[in-house]
Amino acid sequence: MHDKQMAAPDSTAVRVALWRAMHVQVDPPPHVLEDEIGLRLAAPDEGWCRRPDMDPHVTSHFRASIVARARFIEDLVVEQASDGVGQYVILGAGLDTFAQRRPEIASHLFVFEVEQPGPQAWKRQRLIVADHLGRQSVCHDGRPQPLNPAPLPSWENGATIIWLTPVPSLAVGPGGHRTGKSG
Repeated sequence: MHDKQMAAPDSTAVRVALWRAMHVQVDPPPHVLEDEIGLRLAAPDEGWCRRPDMDPHVTSHFRASIVARARFIEDLVVEQASDGVGQYVILGAGLDTFAQRRPEIASHLFVFEVEQPGPQAWKRQRLIVADHLGRQSVCHDGRPQPLNPAPLPSWENGATIIWLTPVPSLAVGPGGHRTGKSG
């Protein structure tokens, strides 16, 4: 049982992580996104793939929209990073695994995950157990709780800011100017 400080992520965050893993496991290649790290973080029961919300046929359209959205955002982050944007802020990060899956990009960025403190602490612990450290995290109320010391997001080097809920992404260039690219 988790106490208040280590509350597990909500079921939507877990479901998204599992759908991303299912994309790799049941959809034919080429894969839009390869992410099985979220599956290791969620560590579901053995029969997870037999749950009704994991039915490969029934969930195929949901799964496709989840991985397409993630790929679009990651392509935007890569493009913005090549243009000198030095930060990636993920609002409502859930079980996002960009920093673990894309270290060649994340190593050139400050990656900030903004999430509720309980689920963020839970995820941080799971990352330690899974030996996938190396990302910055910030709790939802703005108090820094980094795994590796880092400043809070700054507009000086620009930032790509995304909200992993039904809200558009926003790209902000150096100096805090919106680049006009949003999802």
